[in-house]
Amino acid sequence: MQNTKQHKLSAAQICGWIVWWVITIVVLALAIFMLTRTTDAAGVHNSWNYHMIAIFLLLVYGIQQIIAFFGIKRLHYNESYVWPIVLIVLGVLGSFLYVISGIWGLIVNNPQKNQPTKIE
Repeated sequence: MQNTKQHKLSAAQICGWIVWWVITIVVLALAIFMLTRTTDAAGVHNSWNYHMIAIFLLLVYGIQQIIAFFGIKRLHYNESYVWPIVLIVLGVLGSFLYVISGIWGLIVNNPQKNQPTKIE
């Protein structure tokens, strides 16, 4: 039998994964809706530009989701501020819910809080 070590997720990471899955499902549903829709409510045929905009938005959010995946996975890597700030920037630029995990990660990764206190 293999002895596998399970990595315990922090509450900030669990929150980030929940946000990640919700946004992924919403983006995929909207992409399917936009790409399969051929006419609008008035019966006018959607142009090629409509589908190109849908593909562009899908690519932008796809790249955002890939970056967010690594940001959440490495949120506490070396207790640095890099990945929490990346998540905050993603939250400002796109899906605002990533701000929650980013700020939470900044609080958890605070090096002054994690240092042992010196008693004199």
